[in-house]
Amino acid sequence: MNSASLNQIGAACLIAALAVGASWGVAHTAVPEPQPARPGVAIPHPAAPAGASIDDLVAKASVEKGHAIADRQCSMCHSLAPHGPAIIGPDLFGVFGTHVGDIPGYEFSEALKAHKDETWTNATLSAWLTAPSDYAPGTKMSFPGIASETDRADVIAYLRSLHEETP
Repeated sequence: MNSASLNQIGAACLIAALAVGASWGVAHTAVPEPQPARPGVAIPHPAAPAGASIDDLVAKASVEKGHAIADRQCSMCHSLAPHGPAIIGPDLFGVFGTHVGDIPGYEFSEALKAHKDETWTNATLSAWLTAPSDYAPGTKMSFPGIASETDRADVIAYLRSLHEETP
């Protein structure tokens, strides 16, 4: 085989590669890939700034994000509506600032009744939402917790916003 034939074969391969690349570029320009409605994998929030207290995080938290998280993770067991029914767990509307384990009409576990002298504050809600079984060993709640401090702060900000409007 002479060098002219090798050059022709090389040129044909190069032209074929350029044609494939150009057609791929034209196809992706003409028909863009659709974006999913929601991500298939949850991307964790960045870590909270070092030394930030839960009170600081709640002050900067998003009630809307907290609402979305609560709808996803809390609403299957808890009502979030005013005077809502106890589902598996008690109604969480207006829970912020009340005594732990003291919601009328709901029978709490002994683990939570042991905390009845405490109130639901930013700190107690954060401890509970981090890992309920660590906060109150023996609790009936099987929720694993919310690892992200910013997500917990968002949920707490949302729970703080749930209260009756005063005239």
